[in-house]
Amino acid sequence: MTNQNLTKKKWTFSQGFLLMLFFSLSSGLLFAQQKTITGKVLDEHNNPLESVSVTVRGNPNAGTTTDANGNFSIGASSNAVIVFEFIGYQKEEVNLKGNSNLNVVLRLLDTKLNEVIVIGYGTKLKGELTGAVSKVDSKAFETRPLTNTMNALQGALPGVTITRGSGRPGFENYSAQIRGASSVNGSSVLVLIDGIPGDLSLINPNDIADLTVLKDAAASIYGARAADGVIIVTTKRGKKGAPSVSYSGNYGIKTPQFLKERTNTLHLAEMYDEGMRNVNLPGVSEEVFEKIRNNAEPDPTGWLKYLENFPGFYQSHDWNDAVYGPGAQQTHNLSISGGNDKSSYLFSAGYERNEGVFRHGENHSGRYNLRMNYDFKISDKINIETSTSFENQPITTPTALSSILYYVNQMGSYVPIYNPLGQLYKYQGGFRNAVQYLEEGGLNKENAYRVSTNVKGNIKLLSDLLLVGQAGIIIDFNDRKETRPTFAQHNWDGSDFDIVNNPNSALFTNYKNIYQNYTAYLDYNKTIAGKHKLNVMAGASREGKTYQNQSITGYNFASNEIFTLNLADRTKTEYANFSGGASDWALQSYFGRLSYSFDKKYLIDFTTRMDGSSKFAEDKRWSALFPSVAVAWNVAEENFIKSLNVFDNLKARLSWGQSGNQELSFGNYDYISLISISGTYPMGSPNVGLPGAVSSIASQDRTWETIETKNAGLDFAFLNSRLTGSFDYYIKNNRNMLVNDQLPATLGGSAPTQNIGKLETKGWDFSIGWSDKVGGVRYSVSAMLSDSKNKLIELKGNDAYGEGLIYARKGYSLNSYFGYQFDGIIQNEEQLTAYKQLGNVPSNLGVGDVMFRDVDGDGKITAFGDASKGTSGDMVYLGNLLPRYTYSSNISVSYKGFDLSIFLQGIGKRQGIRTGEISVPLWQVWMQPLEYFYGKNWTPENPDAKFPRIIPGSVGFDGIRNWNWRYSSMRMNNLAYLRFKVVTLAYNLPQYLVSKAKVKNIRIYVSGQDLFTFSKDTWNKSFDPEETWERSDEQTYPFNSVISFGLDIKF
Repeated sequence: MTNQNLTKKKWTFSQGFLLMLFFSLSSGLLFAQQKTITGKVLDEHNNPLESVSVTVRGNPNAGTTTDANGNFSIGASSNAVIVFEFIGYQKEEVNLKGNSNLNVVLRLLDTKLNEVIVIGYGTKLKGELTGAVSKVDSKAFETRPLTNTMNALQGALPGVTITRGSGRPGFENYSAQIRGASSVNGSSVLVLIDGIPGDLSLINPNDIADLTVLKDAAASIYGARAADGVIIVTTKRGKKGAPSVSYSGNYGIKTPQFLKERTNTLHLAEMYDEGMRNVNLPGVSEEVFEKIRNNAEPDPTGWLKYLENFPGFYQSHDWNDAVYGPGAQQTHNLSISGGNDKSSYLFSAGYERNEGVFRHGENHSGRYNLRMNYDFKISDKINIETSTSFENQPITTPTALSSILYYVNQMGSYVPIYNPLGQLYKYQGGFRNAVQYLEEGGLNKENAYRVSTNVKGNIKLLSDLLLVGQAGIIIDFNDRKETRPTFAQHNWDGSDFDIVNNPNSALFTNYKNIYQNYTAYLDYNKTIAGKHKLNVMAGASREGKTYQNQSITGYNFASNEIFTLNLADRTKTEYANFSGGASDWALQSYFGRLSYSFDKKYLIDFTTRMDGSSKFAEDKRWSALFPSVAVAWNVAEENFIKSLNVFDNLKARLSWGQSGNQELSFGNYDYISLISISGTYPMGSPNVGLPGAVSSIASQDRTWETIETKNAGLDFAFLNSRLTGSFDYYIKNNRNMLVNDQLPATLGGSAPTQNIGKLETKGWDFSIGWSDKVGGVRYSVSAMLSDSKNKLIELKGNDAYGEGLIYARKGYSLNSYFGYQFDGIIQNEEQLTAYKQLGNVPSNLGVGDVMFRDVDGDGKITAFGDASKGTSGDMVYLGNLLPRYTYSSNISVSYKGFDLSIFLQGIGKRQGIRTGEISVPLWQVWMQPLEYFYGKNWTPENPDAKFPRIIPGSVGFDGIRNWNWRYSSMRMNNLAYLRFKVVTLAYNLPQYLVSKAKVKNIRIYVSGQDLFTFSKDTWNKSFDPEETWERSDEQTYPFNSVISFGLDIKF
């Protein structure tokens, strides 16, 4: 009672005295009944549980928690009920009934089987799933520094292969593939964010609540776009309660890894001398060797062939160090959430900046994210969910980036970076200064914007019938400005060598996409007699996209400082360079699902879908039905299994389904003859330079690719669910794949693709995990292993191939290598004479050169042989670039406030051949070789060398060089690897300290990403085993290791 209330009545002294006496007697009586209750809380394995909440029912303010040994002490009356609660365990209530000492056992919740999983147009409990479905929650994205969601998924889900091409900020070139290839036309995984197609590269990883992958027939409900699987992202939403504020921040230092380590100047001279003498040409004089050893000053003339008219340099300069250096990355996220019985909200803001690793110029990417998820109840029967987000990704890169990545590996170590006048030095016509191009070569600035809004409504028509409607729209806008300013390159004496980008120019481009999606379905759920559970869902959707783009290039600007189109030169016809385009497509769909389960033991799902796409001719526009059926048997629910007291979960699954592929390589209107506008012709007045027109060949007959998927799986859990796992085996068949037919050359154009190809993919996924507690230490270990292999069954004559990496060849996997079988190096004249008896062997082959095996035994080295004579040629299958046996392991340990997590990721089998000018020592006589090759080439003193003798290029012996280094088993590299992907050590501050700061939780951590990589053929750590995926030469933006520090705060 407040003083104000007390004044409302006039109290007499006697009334006050009697009231005080009553309270005193009552308190004394209660005090007499209370006593101290002690005890211990254990888990099912008799391990003590720390920090269990212990309260008195009806008086939650009177409470305590258990200590490290599980002990507690609390005051309560003799007939009170004590409540024990702990996250992940079932709540336990104990009636004292006069007892003063308790031993309480808490049992784990069956969270695994009761976990809610998002599927196509609905949700299911994990225990009710019949398909191959994998899920990760928000922890995968919150417990590590991320600049891209795709990075978190690498190795996180069985059957999902994430590859990256480079470390370039904003353009890491991530690609996702679910269970291998489905078509020669590429793969395109359908990504849905809150039910609407989205981009994993743009979404803020901190906004993700969970991510589910549909891998088998479970994806068939999405029909035409589900051929390569479906990723469903659910974003975080507000919850009932007081406003909650959380902040997470991270700052990391990046270090470039696997830079191309080339020889120093002395090793270059030794290899150059060796190579030139191998072909009986003058090598390096002892005088030059002495000058190199003494770091002599430059001479007016050079000592390398073709460079005699340029200064001769003798010192060593580290161009990698001049160009590359440490970079930084940082992320900051803020979210506010809360709600009540009628509504809930979550607002989040995110900022990320990822700097490149160039020491000069500008190179960085950023990301700005805003999200508002607001849900509310109009009535007990109508719920509305809204999601609105804004995403912006600005990226700045050097205009000449691709050239710079070539220049830095082309420039000799002997060439100085600056001339004596302090100017950036241009050595020779082909040797360009990478530092100067970084500083003066211009910038490419790109800005991508996305605004997305999504409204979903649920109307309860009947107690068991729900009407769901959803409408979403996404607007993308992108603008880019690429400048090429004029600048001078300088000779050693300071004079101009030449002028670059004359005249200067600038490219301006922009595009706009508008995507719309409208979906509605009825969802009926009914449980009959407690054992029969029925679900029927039927609906329709319509989606469409429009696209517009335009570009214009301006030339001869008045200044290198300001590039705006009004300052461009418009006096010359050749300066008129502009283009544009527009396109659209639409997809209409009808879908449905029927699910039935009996007593949680026997489950069956039927789905079907039919799509109509504007990309096909009218009579081929509608697909046949894309059906699926999946069954599951919860064996663990059977009494004969329960009696064993071994399995906590044992479920067998079978599924079959078909899905379509409309994400194809042809355009939106290729079913009609189109006019291609290209080239310029000197006709017309005054519009000199009119473009020409070429008609394409259309196809009225082609239609959907249809992929059939079969899957058999087993889920299991033992030992009170401490040991869990699953295994799946699958087969995918594409029997009407679109490929080019072989038609007469007189056709007059490129033939359109037809549904005449066949591709088969087989594979399996396995995952296993163990989680337990020993004393005060909690730990978990999980591992995943997947494999996928494919085979082209039919290409219908479109089967031309040659040496090297061949994307598609009948009878083999996609991305296979073909070449010759290395048969050793010629060691002496006798062996040379014998080998030259074979046909097609170079006449000037010598000792130290390569022998290739005559595989078909026809007495000559040929690629394809002669079919009329029954010979098949000597070119053989060498290996495959596609990853096999992808694996990962996650190890986590926590004790008190500390937690340590180690995430390992790798590939068990992958092969590749490196190309480019530095993949062969002295490919050109002026090209400085990699240090890796030093001492590895055949000489009379090194007869067991891995590689043949050095033959310099462009000195008259290119035929021998090309013979030695043709595609063969000698050049194959083992690209398997194991990587310490993430190592994180964190500490959660104690609650007694946190409460003083008036916050709920404070977590600090240090994390290392890509710290260690173990791989066989990195060539002295010059090539990352992943980078061959994007390109096989030396021009890849370096991958990086990151050491970062982070802070998470919840208010």
